[in-house]
Amino acid sequence: MKKLRLYLENHPKVPKKIILGYIIFAGCFIFPFANGRSPFDFDKAYLAIVSYGIIGLGFAGIYGINKEKFVYIASFILTGLGMVCRYFLEYGEVSNTVNFTLFNIISYLLVTPILTVISYQFIIKYLMKKN
Repeated sequence: MKKLRLYLENHPKVPKKIILGYIIFAGCFIFPFANGRSPFDFDKAYLAIVSYGIIGLGFAGIYGINKEKFVYIASFILTGLGMVCRYFLEYGEVSNTVNFTLFNIISYLLVTPILTVISYQFIIKYLMKKN
């Protein structure tokens, strides 16, 4: 663990790339919250909250305080990029017509950046300022 910490301290761009890549990954594989075949349930809610909570934690640890605007914009753009990757991953399949409805796209692009900012603010307010 000490070697990992030393490596990450010596290479500060690596954690940034990991957290930004994880946003793309989450945008690709957690989307959509629900569709005609699979309704929204506790498992999907838990997965979204945990994933975007970890992203908020990563932003708080890497970028520090007063970065809400950056957190929102970065999570919005990279989530959208992840959704585009998902679209091309399933291009030509019936699942694209089920998943990529206007409601699913807009709700996912609205909820996930807001959830990221809320988790970021919670971590900054309650966990980082106490230390």
